[in-house]
Amino acid sequence: MAAGPIQKFIVNDKNEIFVHKIVWTPPFAGPWKLNYVYACNRTSRKSFVGCILRCQNADFKALYAGPVGQDAGSSTDAALMAMTCAIGLAASQGGDSLEIEGENETMFSLVTGQIPPTNEATRELVARCLQELHNLRRVVFRCVQPDANEAATLLAKMAMETEETWFCVDNPPPEIAAILDADVNGRYVPWVHLQSNM
Repeated sequence: MAAGPIQKFIVNDKNEIFVHKIVWTPPFAGPWKLNYVYACNRTSRKSFVGCILRCQNADFKALYAGPVGQDAGSSTDAALMAMTCAIGLAASQGGDSLEIEGENETMFSLVTGQIPPTNEATRELVARCLQELHNLRRVVFRCVQPDANEAATLLAKMAMETEETWFCVDNPPPEIAAILDADVNGRYVPWVHLQSNM
């Protein structure tokens, strides 16, 4: 019987256990990976996106953070605006084969036709997103946990708080670079032991 992998961990002075976690998973052979997150200001109904584009060996390609639309009627509409913008970023940088990672599985179900749009505004936003997707040769969608989208989440939050736009190619800002490095090399996170109630 082969031995399982050894999990690195540390215990602090309060006897809390932290495990070493790597969230980067290489995309399928050849493509780039696009991570995106949306944010929506419920008062102004403005939508914002944070997105990170990396190649298959995790090298940084580009990032964008900023507003993507006015008058988002729902969080679904805000998420569709953000995804459309993120796909546009990838296409503008030469990406034609993408693995798209996001936290909202509903978006992936909408654009793949697994669930229908619930209203005309959402239907129009799905159509715009599909137009961007048709510019690509190959796309795979992957729903991820928030910790695998930390850099994109920070960018979306910054965009919403400042209502400014950031675009960067080749060299990310230091705080984003640190998150991307930890995605690949690992970070220590609290260990949560799930207990059953028997």
